[in-house]
Amino acid sequence: MEQRKILIADDDHIEKESLATILHREGYETITAGDGKEAWEKIQQSPPDLVLTDLKMPYLNGLELLSEIKAHYPEIEVVIITGYATVESAINAMKVGAIDYISKPFNVEEVKIIIKKTLEKKELQEENIQLRKQLKEYYQFKNIIGSSHAIQEVVRILKKIVNGMSPVLITGEEGNGKELLAKSLHYNSPRKDRPFITVNCGAFQQDQMEREIFGGPNGKGVLEQANHGTLFIDEIESLPIPLQVRLLESLKDNMIRVTEKNQRIPLNIRYITASTVDLGRETELGNFREDLYYRLSVIPIYIPPLRDRKEDIPLLLNHFLKQLNKEHNKKIRFIDSEAMDDLMTHTWQGNVTELYNVIQRAVILTEGEVINTDVFPDRLNEVREEEVLVIPKIPKHGINLKEEVEKFETQLINHALKRTNGAITLASEMLKLKRTTLVEKTKRLKDIAEY
Repeated sequence: MEQRKILIADDDHIEKESLATILHREGYETITAGDGKEAWEKIQQSPPDLVLTDLKMPYLNGLELLSEIKAHYPEIEVVIITGYATVESAINAMKVGAIDYISKPFNVEEVKIIIKKTLEKKELQEENIQLRKQLKEYYQFKNIIGSSHAIQEVVRILKKIVNGMSPVLITGEEGNGKELLAKSLHYNSPRKDRPFITVNCGAFQQDQMEREIFGGPNGKGVLEQANHGTLFIDEIESLPIPLQVRLLESLKDNMIRVTEKNQRIPLNIRYITASTVDLGRETELGNFREDLYYRLSVIPIYIPPLRDRKEDIPLLLNHFLKQLNKEHNKKIRFIDSEAMDDLMTHTWQGNVTELYNVIQRAVILTEGEVINTDVFPDRLNEVREEEVLVIPKIPKHGINLKEEVEKFETQLINHALKRTNGAITLASEMLKLKRTTLVEKTKRLKDIAEY
């Protein structure tokens, strides 16, 4: 702990100097004042961390001094010095804002303990304030990096809904920053000083998940923990149907039933959920309750994969380089053209998270000022966008093979058309198809791009 400054205000010279000596030996910087007026002048000149003040002093008594301090310097803690006859007044002073009181005659060990606890509490409060400031800065909307229309639209929506209560559903592939968006929404909202609680439905078995969300005999669930703040539910698609019903009840009633206590606790929560799958499609398949889906998706936000917004990569690179240079004490200025070409043509199946990890590795391994391909993992040099097809993960409840085959076919055709600049004949030769067959497929399949 850095040296803390304590001001002692007391018109009893002997007791004042005695207290100053005790605290000085404990490593504190001490300042003394013989009355309330002198104390107030010294506080204005150089505010201390803590004030010890007697209640009965000339010119400005202890209670008046306390009122001035709390009105102009609320961060300064005040401990009252009191004799037996003024204990009741000291307790009343605590109602006004004093944190504790010390009785005369002094018990040295008691004085040390009270001062130590008071300053430790103050340090913790200062650390919390600093942490909140850092969080607010880190999660400002300007730190959602991207020049693409898709990302700019996401930021525009966030700014419009930041002060509201409407539930938000964020969808997109893994590694695309869904939690970053959720935290940005929270830390820019009126709830920024309230709890932000996260739960990942994919990380628990059903019985564990029930306790995690709704609580149990050994503790509160995330619904209670997030009360008056924001609850971020990730991988909401993994929530079993029975728990979907319970969550729906809580959403409808703004209440949570605590079975063990036979209580119903009112809830005031901003719900933000996230999914890596098309939740609307899951409702059609019967894997997700339609009524819960509509309640959670009042404000839907979709984050496209990084491979579909390559124009964001240079900005992300610049952002990561600044951050990682600072963290690793490096002075890397840029990425050479061959390395940049690899970054721009890679498929980024892990999206922004994968990009960050690749750049972090490159920064650590680079000895000079320029990143080149030598510090990239082998897969980055081997894999190009047009050579890779996205293979979907098969969720627990299965997959619609016909639909996925059509998506796969669409992807292949789009790659072929892109490489031939839209030339049907050349694309059909590349795909080993008759030209008429390819034309028919481009008409039948959805999402065929125009080149």
